[in-house]
Amino acid sequence: MEEEIKVDEKFKNSFNLGYRVAKELNLKTHILQNQEKLMSKNPMHMGMQQFIDEAKLSVNIKKTESLNQSMDDTLKRKKGKSRGKGPSL
Repeated sequence: MEEEIKVDEKFKNSFNLGYRVAKELNLKTHILQNQEKLMSKNPMHMGMQQFIDEAKLSVNIKKTESLNQSMDDTLKRKKGKSRGKGPSL
């Protein structure tokens, strides 16, 4: 059975606001650079970081799927081709 974790409502609202702001702005990196001390404890920045991490993961998954599809297509094209035996008579 899973342990239920209770989160402060104010923290949750700040986190969700940060996530929505990052999503609306389509952030790739933090707005404030070199401010790790400030960002690590602020729930709004934690929400932004969550969106950024999910976006990076999504891009990596899409790249992997694209590479796999390209490999499959390449193998299919090679399968039916002659391998230097010349024309058959």
